[in-house]
Amino acid sequence: MFEDHQAIIVKNVTKIYGKKLKVLDGLNLSVSKGSIYGLLGASGCGKTTLLSCIVGICKINSGDIWVLGGKPGNENSGIPGSRVGFMPQNISLVNEFSTIGAFYYFGRINGLRDDEIEERYVDLAELLQLPSKHQLIKNLSGGQQRRISFAAALLHRPELLILDEPTVGLDSILRYNIWNFLTKITQENGVTIVITTHYIDEARQANKIGLLRSGKLLAETTPNQLMDRFQCDNLEDAFLELSRRQQDNINRNVNDNSEMLDETEFVEGSINLSTKSMNASTKSTTNSSVTFRRLKALIIKNITQFLRNPGGILFSIGFPIIQLLVFHYSFGHDPKDLLIGVINRESNNCDFGKNQGNIIYTQNDICDFFDLSCRFLNDINDTTAKKIFYNYLPEMKDDLRKGKLSGIIYFDTNFTQALQKRLMNSRYVEDRDIEIGEIKIWLDMSNRQIGLFLKNKLYETYFESMRNIMTECHLPSKIANIPLSFEKPIFGKKNDDYINFSAPVFILSLTFFVTTVMTTTILISDRHEGIWERSLVQGVTTSEILFSHFVVELLIVIMQVILICCISFVYFNLDCKGSLVTVVTMVFFMGVCGLFYGFLISVFCNSHLIADYIVTGSFYPIILLSGFLWPIEGIPSIIKWLSYCLPTTIPGISLRAILNKGHSVNNPEVYKGFFVIGGWTVIMILLCLYGLKRKS
Repeated sequence: MFEDHQAIIVKNVTKIYGKKLKVLDGLNLSVSKGSIYGLLGASGCGKTTLLSCIVGICKINSGDIWVLGGKPGNENSGIPGSRVGFMPQNISLVNEFSTIGAFYYFGRINGLRDDEIEERYVDLAELLQLPSKHQLIKNLSGGQQRRISFAAALLHRPELLILDEPTVGLDSILRYNIWNFLTKITQENGVTIVITTHYIDEARQANKIGLLRSGKLLAETTPNQLMDRFQCDNLEDAFLELSRRQQDNINRNVNDNSEMLDETEFVEGSINLSTKSMNASTKSTTNSSVTFRRLKALIIKNITQFLRNPGGILFSIGFPIIQLLVFHYSFGHDPKDLLIGVINRESNNCDFGKNQGNIIYTQNDICDFFDLSCRFLNDINDTTAKKIFYNYLPEMKDDLRKGKLSGIIYFDTNFTQALQKRLMNSRYVEDRDIEIGEIKIWLDMSNRQIGLFLKNKLYETYFESMRNIMTECHLPSKIANIPLSFEKPIFGKKNDDYINFSAPVFILSLTFFVTTVMTTTILISDRHEGIWERSLVQGVTTSEILFSHFVVELLIVIMQVILICCISFVYFNLDCKGSLVTVVTMVFFMGVCGLFYGFLISVFCNSHLIADYIVTGSFYPIILLSGFLWPIEGIPSIIKWLSYCLPTTIPGISLRAILNKGHSVNNPEVYKGFFVIGGWTVIMILLCLYGLKRKS
């Protein structure tokens, strides 16, 4: 039957992008087995779209396509798969590959053994004048890259070759040799070839040509018949004449399809398909060994891309190190080297620090105080606040307003005498003595944390000084305390660094976003380089691509988690009262969660810019709402519930419970964090699979 001799049959195919852009418009064509079919037409006429539909990576809106006896994409059709060799219009190679590395990749995903790949490299290197096998793709010229891309399509000796502009940028001698080779394999091996080319005249060597314009087929015939029809000496003139006549017909509102059939003879006859005869499908050649080779090729590709990308290595390893060093050295520690102004009317500014005050205890149980103001000032640690003495209060306040000082302290004349009266005979002390016996302090509270810190330190210094004074006066030191006793905390320390509060959430957030950025970048780069689409044509599934990236990224995550935990808990000696194994496990699972968040973004985004916007846009809400900078208890109720829904908030509370409270994984406060991480991870995996299924 007629259909049995056809490798490709396209019947009434329509392809529309968006709502209005009709790229293919009721297209019909046929390609005989063991022939070369030249598909010609100007840029934008639909050639590349048609080839994508034939290899099964682009779905048509209506019509039918049969390739090698089955519909592309159907189970057991072999298309996509190793039965087809595909060279897209773009180079579609991995820049980090060497020449032989590209051969290994495409050979393995098509099921070839390594020794077969090396034999084919020798043959194709001579035919196509390929560069040295160890040269990297990114260091080659455009012409050299295109020759390697062409060789990758020929490598596994497919039944069907789909070549989109294979000779662009090649010299005329090499183009001549390629066409001779294509003619030879069709005649000797029965290979079917569909080729598009800008060099219209070189298509004279095709057995049949199809002239495509605006999604319609103007003619489908042999080159000689077309030139005879229009009495032209070359194919390009015949194509131009046919295009001119079609435009004239359009201007006269003549039906294009009837005019096409009137003008051009279809060599193989009209297409009258029997669905029954086309339903025979070839059994899939997929087996476990082929699947293993594909996964091996994908994993090696991903490792090669990582190891030969210095920027990626620097980011994956250097970024966490830099962030951790900056965090641990700069965050949560007590402020130092603050400046505080002092006016001491009692002792002439304590002789600028030389006078440290004095206490005299007599045998009659009497204590006399001298210059206690100097005693208090001396007890203020210079590391915390350096004292600058002034003579005039307005000048000191002016410097405070100008930001030169963080606070000011004022002691009035007779401060010590007034304080002694207040302590020894409080019943009869006058209001003026009470006022003179006060230490007057003004703080710059525009920087709230600095102001609160100084306020707290000055309180501590005062009570510590008074306790020492009571001891020297042979009195119980606790007399100086306020009637509140803060005992040893149940969890944590009395004066704990803020870093111990923030570190758990910071570690989880850092792990989450580092892995997110890595996976987002890699998958989008694969699609931009064309290697994703080209791999799909050769039968690689999206799940295999996702799994191979997961394996490699998982190894990087393990390395990053070890690095983060070693720096935090070994180098900086971050407190950990619980099990370090539980800590590492939680950080690891958070890295896996971030990994799939990056996959999710890359599945639904085709642009690095949009992906960066999403990652950056999600980074700041997570940092601000997860309890890293401020306790969640300070957030309004509605926003608090939003905070609890984030992937790092509850796990951050859980990690804090492990580090500061020593809780085990059996504690609800801990295992809730694992449940949240697991839930987010499962949701993102399902969304990834949905997005991949929808795109495929």
